[in-house]
This record gives sequence, structure tokens and C-alpha cells, in this order.
Amino acid sequence: MKIDDVMTKDVMYAEVPGSAIEALDLMLEKNVSGMPIVKRGKQEIVGVVTRNDFSRRPDETQLALLMTRNVTTISPDADIKDAVKLFLKKNFRRLPVVDDKLVGIITISDLVWRALPKIKTKDPIEKYMKDNINVLWEETPAKIAFELMRLSGARALPVLNSEVKLVGMLGDIDILRVAQRTESTKKSESSGGTEGDKWGWDSKNVIYITKKKLEVPDVPIKDLMVKKVVTATKKTTISKCAQRMAKAKIEHVPIIDTEGRIIGIVRDMDLIRALI
Repeated sequence: MKIDDVMTKDVMYAEVPGSAIEALDLMLEKNVSGMPIVKRGKQEIVGVVTRNDFSRRPDETQLALLMTRNVTTISPDADIKDAVKLFLKKNFRRLPVVDDKLVGIITISDLVWRALPKIKTKDPIEKYMKDNINVLWEETPAKIAFELMRLSGARALPVLNSEVKLVGMLGDIDILRVAQRTESTKKSESSGGTEGDKWGWDSKNVIYITKKKLEVPDVPIKDLMVKKVVTATKKTTISKCAQRMAKAKIEHVPIIDTEGRIIGIVRDMDLIRALI
């Protein structure tokens, strides 16, 4: 199976020079977790930006300073196994597809949602799940949850109630969607003049610096989380799990036991190993 068979061809991208906040708004509007960055007016790849970048550096306003440079790309004629190997080796989630110019993007989700269901394997997801996971309490303030996700590198975490029951999933996008775009202006003054000009040192240059940043609201995560949780068991097949993820457009599935207790999680990043 080739990259061209499963890649997203209607690719969203942002341009530099440009605003980081505008790029985030575009990602949220189109419901994508990352996108390529090209030079304004051209299709030349200069970087990529992801939701994790905004989580790590919410105060950065310039897209060129926020994006990741030195982007790895792939050809539309390459085998999907080549993409899987790059994802696992480099630990990133997307590859711009280039054929002289940007023609698409291939993501881990593309592989799980479009390629994995076709292999129809009966292997269970048990060997791909993670049993050492972080969880959140439903009363956790969104600001704290956002920081915990940033520090752990998690894109989504299960949410438990006071009875330790699974009641939701919280993703970074759930927080970013409600984060306020605040704007502040700072006045900076500097004296000017030249030696020998007795009046020069009395003059001042006044610069007004306007800065936009994200402010996470002070609300409990139960107000933001997804409450209808798609789950699986250890014996759910890879194909069946991939189908559930594709239908719900999700990247993480909590694993529960026969009593409904959470015992682990499987990520799309874990499942793509089944393709090789």
C-alpha cells in the first residue's frame, strides 16, 4: 500500500510570516492536530506546527519561532511501511508529502483509520496497550490539567470520578478550544541623543509592544471533557479497535476489564506497529 492511497490530499497549511494565534485558530476550525508551514505565496515547506507546540509555549506569538524546522518529508510513491518506520524512529505524528511541491500529508491517524482496518488481523490489542498511564480527576482545574498534560507529553488522558470510575476523556484540543486569546500592550521607553547634544538626552523613544497569548479558563475539566468514551478490552482485535477509532475520529482508547475499571490505554502510535 502506497502513501498516496491513504494520505490526506486536501492539506491545510499556514504561512510565514504569520501569527501563531491565527494558526491555532485555523487548526481548531479544521480539527487538525498539526499542519505544515510554507513560505507565504509559495508551496515550499519550512516547518510544521502542532497543538503540543502551543501547549509547551502558549505565550509565543510568532509562528516562525513556534514551529519546528528541518522537516522530514516523504514521497507519495513510498510504501506506508516507510512512514511507519519514520514515525516510530522520530516519534512524530505527521509527514508532509512532497512531489516537487506540497501535495498532501500523512499522519498516524491516516494509517490507523484507513490502513489498519483493511488488514483484518485477529490479533488482540493486548500487546500494544500501555498499562502504566496517567489519569485525571474530574474536578481537576483545567489550568492544572493543561500543565500536567504539557509535562507528561500526553495528548489525551482518561478522567475518573471520586468513585474511581471512568467518566470521560480530556484532550489538549478540548482545553485549547476554550482558551481565551488575550491581548496586552506594554509601553517601553528609551532615552536617545548623541554626545555633544545637550538637549538630546531629554528625548525619549516610546515603543508599544502588543502581545497575544492563551489563557486557560479556571473551570473543572468535567465541564470540558468528552463524556461519551469509546473503550475496548484486552481481547479486542487490532482491526476492530482501529475501526472504532476511525468512526469516532479519536487517537486514544481506554482499555477496561470485565468490571469496567480502566486498566490501560492504547494509542494510535502503538497500533501502527501492526503494519510492519
